[in-house]
Amino acid sequence: MTREQRLWLWLNYATEHNPRLFYALLQRFDDIEEAYEAAVHRELDAFGELTDSVKHRLLTACEERFLDRYTGWMEKNGVRITTPESDDYPTLLAETENPPSVLFYKGTMHADLPLPIAVVGTRSMTDYGKEVARLFGEQIAEHNGTVVTGLAAGIDSYAAWGALDCLISDYPVIGVLPCGIDQVYPAGNEALYEQVIEHGCIMTEFLPKTVPQKYVFPMRNRILSGLSRGVLVIEAGERSGTSLTVEHAHEQGREVFAVPGRITDPFSVGTNRLIVRGEAKPVMTIADVLCEFTEFAESSDGLLNPNAKRVKFSALSDLAQEIYMALLQGERSADELLDWVDAEPAAINTALTELQFLEVIKQLPGRLYAIDPIHAVVTFDEE
Repeated sequence: MTREQRLWLWLNYATEHNPRLFYALLQRFDDIEEAYEAAVHRELDAFGELTDSVKHRLLTACEERFLDRYTGWMEKNGVRITTPESDDYPTLLAETENPPSVLFYKGTMHADLPLPIAVVGTRSMTDYGKEVARLFGEQIAEHNGTVVTGLAAGIDSYAAWGALDCLISDYPVIGVLPCGIDQVYPAGNEALYEQVIEHGCIMTEFLPKTVPQKYVFPMRNRILSGLSRGVLVIEAGERSGTSLTVEHAHEQGREVFAVPGRITDPFSVGTNRLIVRGEAKPVMTIADVLCEFTEFAESSDGLLNPNAKRVKFSALSDLAQEIYMALLQGERSADELLDWVDAEPAAINTALTELQFLEVIKQLPGRLYAIDPIHAVVTFDEE
């Protein structure tokens, strides 16, 4: 552990893993070393107004013997840390407001995962929910993705097991705990806990000995969405913690998806309402999720969707062929395509409609067009 990491560990302990307070105190100094020296010399006025609890923790934790015991316990138990100053701190999480000042973890930490997707839902799931969670978990891992899960009983755990079922993935799952790294959550989840550590990572922002309590779950949920490019909801009741994860996702600019359920099923009320209110995109297959992330998704056979329709290049109109070749170079607007092909706007629009009908291309926000490798694959085989 570096000297700087020890100091981040000190201030994190002093502020009781409160990132807002952590960064507010840090801004009062040129660097964290200066803050530490102020605590060592008991210059607490430099920190501004503090509660007696924070003052006590600042002074207690700045003793080298305390830090030695703290880091010694971590080393003995295979616990490591990463901070926003570290090379391995998750980039997506670092971009959120007040990211955790310290993440405790076991396993392997990666800063730039291509396609992390959080899978969340109810603890009291149906057999349908179990099947869908495990299926989507495995398919996310199959397509270069990583399942981000809270490891709770129910949808979270089944999605994690599904990801672990994917033997071709080098990093199928991340577990985010609502408690200290020294605990297994939920109790009795030891087998899954160990598998996630072996094949991915378990992490938490909470100090050791922190037990799961009602107030920690919203804090944990902001990490679930912050780590991810998108959030997939599978079965959620009318009132659940899942809705908090979705709120965090919207605030952080993440995509939100939901698997529709039966309208008579109480475990689908939450997911169906997300769809009706336009707060989540309905998805029926993994392809519906991956089509939003084609630049990150991959598969072992080179096809993002093995069931994608095949469209012969020779079957396209001449202008559609030209537009397709232009879009292979990157997304373009209809106006930009005027510079690539020799045709009138009306003819270009007709060709774009042809390609969209065949699901060869898709329209993006801003009236941009791009190749859609999820729903159709253009082949160049001779007839």
